[in-house]
Amino acid sequence: MVDTTQARRRADNFRLITVREQLFPIVVLVAVFLVVAAALVYNTVQEQNRIAEQSALQIVSTTISGQRENLTGFVEDYSYWNTAVENLLVNYDPKWASDNVGEWAADGLDMDGSLVVGAGNRIIYHFGSAAATAPEQLPEAVRELVISAQAQAGGEGKGSKAATGFFRNEEGLHLAAAASLAWEGERPLPLDDGVPVVLVFFRTIDQEFLSTIDFPFLLENLHLSSDTPPASGSHLPLKSIDGKILGALNWNSAKPASAMLEELITPLLLEALIMLMIFGIIAQRAYKRAQLFHDYHNWLENQTEELKEARNSAEALSKSKSEFLAMMSHELRTPLNAIIGFSDMIRQEYSKTLPIEKIQGYAGDIHSSGNYLLALINDILDMSKIEAQRYELHESKITLSDLLEQSLVLVKRLAQQKSITINMPERDYVIHVDIRALTQVIVNILSNAIKFSKPETSIQIESRENEDGSLSLLITDQGIGMSDEDIRKALEPFGQAKEAYLSNTSKGTGLGLNISEALIDLHNGSLAINSVPGTGTTVELRLPADRILSRLDQSAGQTTVPRLASALG
Repeated sequence: MVDTTQARRRADNFRLITVREQLFPIVVLVAVFLVVAAALVYNTVQEQNRIAEQSALQIVSTTISGQRENLTGFVEDYSYWNTAVENLLVNYDPKWASDNVGEWAADGLDMDGSLVVGAGNRIIYHFGSAAATAPEQLPEAVRELVISAQAQAGGEGKGSKAATGFFRNEEGLHLAAAASLAWEGERPLPLDDGVPVVLVFFRTIDQEFLSTIDFPFLLENLHLSSDTPPASGSHLPLKSIDGKILGALNWNSAKPASAMLEELITPLLLEALIMLMIFGIIAQRAYKRAQLFHDYHNWLENQTEELKEARNSAEALSKSKSEFLAMMSHELRTPLNAIIGFSDMIRQEYSKTLPIEKIQGYAGDIHSSGNYLLALINDILDMSKIEAQRYELHESKITLSDLLEQSLVLVKRLAQQKSITINMPERDYVIHVDIRALTQVIVNILSNAIKFSKPETSIQIESRENEDGSLSLLITDQGIGMSDEDIRKALEPFGQAKEAYLSNTSKGTGLGLNISEALIDLHNGSLAINSVPGTGTTVELRLPADRILSRLDQSAGQTTVPRLASALG
């Protein structure tokens, strides 16, 4: 009969697959809706935040432009003034310069400093702590500003165009405007050693300056930095007249859409919960509708599986019975034919005239066939007991060396016929096993090793302690070896490796390895085969740790083992 648990599991799997197929269109529809809605919300939020960032950038940029225009207007007015030309260039008056270009510019125009620069960047007048007092102190950006202003100097009756830009020195960043001095009316441009004189006004970008921007327009954390991050909506680069970035205004851009989304989180989650509840109701109803069909289908499927397994079991039993009868017919008939044939020859009258050696040969063949037949019957009886779980172990203590000596006595003659040497392990142990069963296992393994080994080779028996406390007995030969497929066949009842059929010395029932593996399993151990065709085979017999009572010292092993080894040498 089919296992109820497995049948139920198959039925449940079928039910899940079927319901999933029914609900798949709804799941896809809900998923597509959620993805599209999320994408729309995300794009809307990002777009609104981007617009807010662009607005803030436009506000800051417009404010800075307004400051540029103010500076431009002031410096162009002062530079296009006869009194300024007279007192700053023609007849330099330091008091007038201090009152009008210095103090008045600071108090009346809200400037932080001013400069009057002549030929060779000579400083004619300076005001403010950030103003340079010598040509070599002029920052490069100021020099470029002066050159640009000189290039835009006006002609007769024309004022000069101002040049604006930022410059930096040790006291910070400044916004400056510069224009060349010019006479009012139709008079030539005043020169200093052939070069226009330039008036420079500048304002420092400090916290007072920034407060005129962030407070009116609610810009959060507006500050000046010297780094130059990539262009984005949250900062504005400040450049010199030649385009070099000298700093940046940074601020935290408002994200009104994100703030709005945070307020909508609760309604959106509530809506999602309602949708999930609706989907759950739909799924429950679909499940109930399919329940009756699934149960009936699963019942039919279980009945079909039970019938299939019953049929397969009957076919397997019939096939096993046929194979067993065919095998037994051949295995039993062969030795019986030999026994009957040779005994009949001895029974005949003419056998009295045969030499005694011939008669003894016939008797030997009869004896060998009888022993083979007895061994076959014993193997079949052992396999029957093992498969019926009626094989009982009769356990007792024995040393590994004594167990091996008992086993070697049974294979000694076979090894001597092929001049095969068996090398024994040096370490000895006291073990608790069924002596007859384990002797049968070792004899089976050694017999196979001898049968499939070439003459005048050796068989190595080694003992090895494993990390888990178990003991491994390794039997290695130099025989023909086996492939993985041969090993699988050899472990089957009545199975023999392919090479065994090709060998004249490999006659056997095909039950030895199968019985050996079963007897080791009864000891809670294991049997493993590692073989290479044409090289040899290693069989590992592993006994669990609870069957290893003690380990004998080195000297004890050396007194016993050489005697065993020499007996077969």
